Amino acid sequence: MSANSLNRAVHLLSRGQAVALPTDTQYALAAAALNPDAVAEVFRLKQRPGIESLPVFIPSLDWLDRAAADAPPRIRGLAELVWPGPVTLIVAKHPDFQTDAVAGDTIALRIPDHPVARQVLDELDQPLTGTSANLHGQPAALTPEDVRAQLGETVHIVEPGTMLPAGAASTILDCAGPIPRILRKGPELDPRIGDWLVEHWGLPEPDAAGS
Repeated sequence: MSANSLNRAVHLLSRGQAVALPTDTQYALAAAALNPDAVAEVFRLKQRPGIESLPVFIPSLDWLDRAAADAPPRIRGLAELVWPGPVTLIVAKHPDFQTDAVAGDTIALRIPDHPVARQVLDELDQPLTGTSANLHGQPAALTPEDVRAQLGETVHIVEPGTMLPAGAASTILDCAGPIPRILRKGPELDPRIGDWLVEHWGLPEPDAAGS
């Protein structure tokens, strides 16, 4: 990864353009989540229906309180446990967090665990779309070549450096309801996450595991 490529990515994102960023799971098609034109560009590039919400990357835990309508200690503690990492948390969206990336009252949030994505998020200090950098319904992109084959030559692609995306999509954990539910299983999770769900939601282990 070159400094020029990284700086160009930050510049393009700040101007409302979309960029393909490596993450710990897959390549993501990132754009400024609070910029309606930037979000529209992501939907256009992916050929994805606008009624479907996009996941959102946040730079730090401080953004959880801005994006989530209510982040009680058990959800914040869970976020501290799983982020940065391959776990997406669905929570109630804060009414003041206005983004065209989200169609309903909940929002899917994550802090990716990849040095390139983290540096871009840190420098911009704003949320980015975190959807996979592929055409809607097509296989996920794990390399710059994969991104280019699906999205073409116009999207700026940041090289992954020494850390390639692992391949598996993130685990999606829905915490918006009374009982946390695993909507998608990704990489094997740290056992402490299951312990936290059991302890802080008072659930038997099968419910905490999403079964």
